[in-house]
Amino acid sequence: MTKKWKRMGVTKTEEVVINLEGPANGGTVIGRLDGQVVFVRGGLPGEQDVTVALDPARKSNSKKGFRTGEATAVGQPHPHRVEPLCPAAKAGAGCCDLDFVDAIGALDYKKQVVLDQLRRVGKIDAETLNQIQVTTKSLEPYAGSRTRVRLAVYAQGTVGQRARGSHDVVSVEHECAQWSDALKDGLAQDIHQLQEAERLTPNTEIAVAVGDDGTRRMVQLQGSAGRPQAKALTGGPLPTVTRTVHYGEGLDREFDVQWESQVQDFWQAHSAAPQFYSSWIARHIPPAGKERASVAWDLYGGAGVFSAALSRKTDRVVCVDVAGSASEAGARALDAAGIDNVEFVDADVARSVSSLPRGGKVHAVVVDPPRTGAGAQAITDIAKARPRHVVHVGCDPATAARDLGVWIQRGYAIKELCVVDAFGLNHHVELLAYLVPTRGRRAGSRADS
Repeated sequence: MTKKWKRMGVTKTEEVVINLEGPANGGTVIGRLDGQVVFVRGGLPGEQDVTVALDPARKSNSKKGFRTGEATAVGQPHPHRVEPLCPAAKAGAGCCDLDFVDAIGALDYKKQVVLDQLRRVGKIDAETLNQIQVTTKSLEPYAGSRTRVRLAVYAQGTVGQRARGSHDVVSVEHECAQWSDALKDGLAQDIHQLQEAERLTPNTEIAVAVGDDGTRRMVQLQGSAGRPQAKALTGGPLPTVTRTVHYGEGLDREFDVQWESQVQDFWQAHSAAPQFYSSWIARHIPPAGKERASVAWDLYGGAGVFSAALSRKTDRVVCVDVAGSASEAGARALDAAGIDNVEFVDADVARSVSSLPRGGKVHAVVVDPPRTGAGAQAITDIAKARPRHVVHVGCDPATAARDLGVWIQRGYAIKELCVVDAFGLNHHVELLAYLVPTRGRRAGSRADS
C-alpha cells in the first residue's frame, strides 16, 4: 500500500485534485484541469491524486491558457519522494525547491527537463536526439555541498536568503540544506555580531565563501549587479579565498593549480564541480598533436579553470571574459603553476570572437556562458572559425537548448551530452555537450543564417 504524502501548514482557498505528467523547466510539473495546463510546484512526474492549491488566477496567465499552484497532498507519491530537507525553504526561502526528492529521483527529473527543452526550444528532432549519447552524473554530496552564497541585507535589517517569489528576506538563522558545514556553522552568530557592530548597510548583499582551509570569509557588496564593489566587513584589506583543483584525468600528466581569489568572484558552488567539469573536458578534447600553432578558446572562462586543462591540449589558450578580478586571479594561479601558454583577455565574448587569434587552426573551444546563454550571433561567429572540438556548458536548460540548436544549424553535431546535477535540492541543472563539425558543410554560411 502506497503511503500518502501531505504538506503541512499550507492553506489556500481554491483546491483541486489532478494527476501530474512530466516536468517543466523551472522546477514545476505539468498537470491538467479541464484541459487547461497547471504548473504545479512541489510535485513530481507521474504522481496521482495530487491536491493542488491554485494560485489566484491572473489575467496574464489566463490569456496564455495556464494556471499555477502548489501540491499540498499526494495520494500516490513518486517512489523517490522524501520528507523536505531544507529548514530555510520550509521558512519560505527560494533556495531548495526540490528538497522533497532524493538524488536518484532528482537526476531523472532533471534529465527529463533537459531532453524536453532540447525538443521544444532547441527544435532538435527525435532522430537526432536518438543519435546522441546521453549520460548523467549526480555530484556528491547531494546535500551540504555549497561552498559559497550571497545573502541579502534587507532594509529592515534582516539578513538571509530571498523569499520565494518575493523581495522579502528569510533570516540566515534558517539554514539552507545546500550549505556545507564550514559555510553554515556559526554563520548566524557572525552575522548577528556584524549587525550589533552596525557594519551592515541595508539594501546590499554579503558574499560568503569557504576555501581549502575551511575558513569562512565574507565581504559586503554595493553598487551595480554586474560589477559590485566589495567592502571588507572588519576593516583592513579585502579577504581572499584559496581553492585548489587537481588535474590528471584525460591529460598526459597530473598537476594541481591553486587559486587565490576575492570572496565575491565566481566559482562553481558545488565543491566537486570544478574538477569534474575539467576532467570531462579533458577526456573529450584530444591533443592537437603535431599540428603547428594550434589554439584553444576558453570563452566566458572566468578564472581559467578550464584553461588549465586546455593548456595540455594545444600550443596556446585564449581565455576570454569580463570577469576582471577573477581573470587576474587566474593569470596569477596559472603562472604560479608553471602554465605559460594561457592568455587572459578582458572582453565581452560576443563582441570579440571575430578578432581572437586563430593561429594555424582553432583546435578546441569551450563555451560556458551565464544563464542567458551565448546567443545565436556569438555561436555563429565561433562556428565560422570551424573549431574541431567544442564543449558547450549550459546552466539553464532552455537557453542551452536554444544554443545547441544553433550549433546544429551551423554545421555541428552533438556527440555526447552529460546531464549534471550540480545543484542538489533545487531545480537547477548543468549540462555538458561535446560537439564536432559535420563533414561537407561550411559553418556560418548564408544558407544557415
